[in-house]
Amino acid sequence: MAAGEPPNDRPATLRSRRKASEKCINTFCIYLFAIAAVACIAALILGLVVVRVKTPTVKLTSVTVKNLHYGFSPTPFMDATLIAEITMENPNFGEFKYEEVTNTTLIYYGVAVGIGEVKTVSVNAKSNKNANFTVKVKPNSSFVDVDYFSHDLAMLKTMNMSCIAEFKGRVRLLKLFKEKKVSMLKCTMSLNLSSHGVQNLACQ
Repeated sequence: MAAGEPPNDRPATLRSRRKASEKCINTFCIYLFAIAAVACIAALILGLVVVRVKTPTVKLTSVTVKNLHYGFSPTPFMDATLIAEITMENPNFGEFKYEEVTNTTLIYYGVAVGIGEVKTVSVNAKSNKNANFTVKVKPNSSFVDVDYFSHDLAMLKTMNMSCIAEFKGRVRLLKLFKEKKVSMLKCTMSLNLSSHGVQNLACQ
C-alpha cells in the first residue's frame, strides 16, 4: 500500500486506470477501422478505374484537297495531295500516349493508293487532341482496276475511298499503371474531282 493513500481508494484508482486503458484501446480500434475503411474504398475506386479503362477513339474530322490533277492520256491517271485532320478523344482518367509513328492508308477498290504518317502524340486525361497528316494519292492503271477507274474519272467524277489505321498506345493511370490499347480509325469518303473537295466523310 502506498504511503498516505487510504485503503478504500485503491479499488477506485484501479477502476479509473482500467477505464482509461479501455478508452485508449477503443480509440485505437476506431482509428484502425477508419484507416482500413479508407484503404478499402481507395482500393475499390482504383480497381474500378483500372478495370474500366476505355479505348480512346480516333476520327477523321476534315480533309483538304490540293494539287488535284487527272486525265486519260495515255491511260487514266489521277494525283492529288490530301491534308487530313484527325481528332483523338481520351475518355480515361489517365494520359493516353501513342507509342510510335502510325501509318494511315487510303484504300480505293481494295488497293492502297496513299499512305500518310501521324507522329507520336499524347492525349491528356478526359480531353481531345487534333493531329494532321498528309497523303499523296496517285492511283494509276498499273495497279487499280482500269474499268472502275475510268468510269469514276469520266462518268461519276468521284472516287470513293476509305481511310484505315491502328493507333497503338498506353493509358497511364496515377503514374503507376499502364494498360495497352489500340484505337482503330475506319472512315469512308468521296473525292469529288469537279469541286476538288471531299464529301460524305463518315467514320465508324
